[in-house]
Amino acid sequence: MTWSISRDNRLAELRQLLHDRSATLANLTPGSAAHTGLQAECDAIYAEIKQLEGSSGCSPAVLIAITVLVLLVVLTTR
Repeated sequence: MTWSISRDNRLAELRQLLHDRSATLANLTPGSAAHTGLQAECDAIYAEIKQLEGSSGCSPAVLIAITVLVLLVVLTTR
């Protein structure tokens, strides 16, 4: 549950940051050094948003615990 909440909070922060950076980017001259740098930053923020959106809602600790339990069951039934 905590993973989902922190993931959702991080997504909200990143979306707001991307919105703010995009507004600034719109006021810069395309091709300028500032525009190119800010565009790269926006691209990186967008990539992180997509990565978080694609991640599961399960905590990594829960996934590890499930894997260990399955291994224990498989090994004990042999």
